[in-house]
Amino acid sequence: MNKPALLLAVGGLLALLQQQLLLQRPPRLLELHSSTASSGPAALSLRFSRPMDRASLAERSQLQPALPHQWLGANNPLRLLLAANQPITGAIQLLISGVDQRGLALRAQRWSWDPRPRLLAVVPKGSGEQLQLLQRDGSWQPLTPEFERITAVTPLGDGSGIALASRNDQGERLWLLPLDQSALQRGRQTGSSAVKAGTLRALLPEPLIFTHLSSNQRGDLLVQWSAQALGRSITSFWPRQGNRQQLELEASGPMQLLPDGGALVMPELEGLSLRSLPGRPERRQLLPGSRDLSSFCPVSGRALLVRHWPDFRRSLELVEPGQPPRQLWLGGDAVLSTACDRGGERVWLLVSHWRDAQRSRLLEINRQGQIVRARDLTGWEVEPGVPMAYDPTRQQLLLTLRQQGRPDAQPVLIPVRDLALQPLPKTVRQALWLPPG
Repeated sequence: MNKPALLLAVGGLLALLQQQLLLQRPPRLLELHSSTASSGPAALSLRFSRPMDRASLAERSQLQPALPHQWLGANNPLRLLLAANQPITGAIQLLISGVDQRGLALRAQRWSWDPRPRLLAVVPKGSGEQLQLLQRDGSWQPLTPEFERITAVTPLGDGSGIALASRNDQGERLWLLPLDQSALQRGRQTGSSAVKAGTLRALLPEPLIFTHLSSNQRGDLLVQWSAQALGRSITSFWPRQGNRQQLELEASGPMQLLPDGGALVMPELEGLSLRSLPGRPERRQLLPGSRDLSSFCPVSGRALLVRHWPDFRRSLELVEPGQPPRQLWLGGDAVLSTACDRGGERVWLLVSHWRDAQRSRLLEINRQGQIVRARDLTGWEVEPGVPMAYDPTRQQLLLTLRQQGRPDAQPVLIPVRDLALQPLPKTVRQALWLPPG
């Protein structure tokens, strides 16, 4: 055998040997991500080095506490989805074990998983305000220096940071605070890991007249702003991975990014339009009429709209892909804020009497427009401009309320099982949820 033929034969044998070794290599867990879920409180996304036997993962993996769940997907990646209507009260201990489609076993892994959002608040501090975070142990962690005033706060939807605007006598400044946090920890852990704040950095150098912020679950950031020297509104877009882009959009009000990404909702004189983000095929879908976007539902494409009628009444509408808006409520009260569970199976509506702003009511409405539960907020006033937020992991609402006759507001948790008010002993200007990383 000549030398070239020998080398070819040796190379073939080595390739065959390598192939056999790879075939006998056990599967590995390559990626594990905590994510939001449209039909349950939380979910995990898993990607393996080999297609897995889903039935074996369902049989051999364990959750402690033993929360009802299901495994979804065909081969790879797979998804672990917690069942709906079960509150999560603490970190979940997770054992991942199973075999791939060749029958080779995955090396068992243990993880601690805490998908609960954290409470974030703008807190009066000295002569100014500060952004603080409520830790799992009940203590409050300062995240920023003291500002004269904090005018806007929007956590990035993937939990990687917080966008905020501060104001002094020079105008507004826009900042980004990076965060190091994770809902997942390797091994057995008794509690959640701490949140570490990075270095605060300015996103725009010049003093601003106003800012409006929006983010999505990918961590993208949309900012509508105007500088004192310009006098016109500019829309800037910071993708999670990439550089700042300027969007040539003329909106008549605040724009909102879709939670899933790829598009935004923009108010126009003719109605609400859906516009694609850079990198996507250009599209414009218009819903005519005098409507405001109130909140998004977890299921993609679902949202709650407030419609304004010529006789000064307002209605709450549920919009779904391919369907005309479904009216859930109609009345003369002012709509302060809304929240939505899953695809609109449960909707919460905060209204205020048109004659007496101090008379507020919290309503739970089903998809058929029936009021299931109601709570009069007697003795409490709603902090103006602070929306209601829903936490599906613990099945509770969050409001910022002031006791009548008192100057300061405080966070108030409201379990949706009974709409009972649970105020927290903390003076705040605004309270909201920080998504887990």
